[in-house]
Amino acid sequence: MTSRRGLFHSVGSALLVLGLSACSDPTGLELIPAATVSCEGEEPLSAQKQASASMLPGRVCGACHRAGGQAANSPWTISGTIYGSKDGPCNSGGLPGITVEIVYAKDDPKGLYRVDELQDGGLLKTNESGNFYSTRRFVSPMKIRIFEGTRANPGRQAQMIKLVGVDENGAPTTVDCNACHYPNSPQLPGSSYGRIFLPMQ
Repeated sequence: MTSRRGLFHSVGSALLVLGLSACSDPTGLELIPAATVSCEGEEPLSAQKQASASMLPGRVCGACHRAGGQAANSPWTISGTIYGSKDGPCNSGGLPGITVEIVYAKDDPKGLYRVDELQDGGLLKTNESGNFYSTRRFVSPMKIRIFEGTRANPGRQAQMIKLVGVDENGAPTTVDCNACHYPNSPQLPGSSYGRIFLPMQ
């Protein structure tokens, strides 16, 4: 059964530029601590500070791409960067061409969708820096998988075990993957956690 939700639209780099154009820095960017906590000790390269869809890989996108943030004109509902290893340096950039799949985590009581069915707009591709993002309003909670190749025949893939998109009270939230997924993150303690990455096969 296909979903009938149609509230969604995509954001492009032009909107990103508009969201940052009011800043006083020549690059249009103020590197606030909340954005850089996931890349401690790494000053971004000059090219990575230019307003574009590939800017600031590994940084906490939602620190600016939110209501009241520097990029308030393009608030994102989900964002992150995918790397080739759990401890990859931010400035090395991530993996391009990886698919982020977002599916429903439970059946809709009204029968509009079923668990594990693809959500509208639920296939995102990483760009040349490994970044992905969307302004679409997904149904929470949601299941997320990342893979290379096609849905039917994926190569490397990884499934997030935890459902995302809701807070501890069950209220919908944005999904800012880089806010939790980085080495030594207090949000994800333990040696098995780090950046979002695709394991080598």
